[in-house]
Amino acid sequence: MKYYIMVFKNTHDAMAAEKALEEKGYSFRIMPTPTSITQSCGICVRFENEEELIKAKKEDFEYKNTYLREGNSYKEI
Repeated sequence: MKYYIMVFKNTHDAMAAEKALEEKGYSFRIMPTPTSITQSCGICVRFENEEELIKAKKEDFEYKNTYLREGNSYKEI
C-alpha cells in the first residue's frame, strides 16, 4: 500500500495542521506516527495521493518532514 505522511515536531503543530486542512476541505486522516520515523510527535497526517500532499505543503502551518510509504518502509521526500 502506498501513501504519504506529514510529521510534526509537536502535537500543537499537528492540531493546527489538522484544523487548517479540515477548513480547506483536504482529504486526509490522522494516524499515529510510526516510531521508526520520529519520536517527536505521536500523531501525523496521512494522505492517500501525492497531489493532496503537494497542495498541503503550501499551506500556512509548520511541519517537520514528509514521507512516502511503499511496502513496509518509509522514504523521506
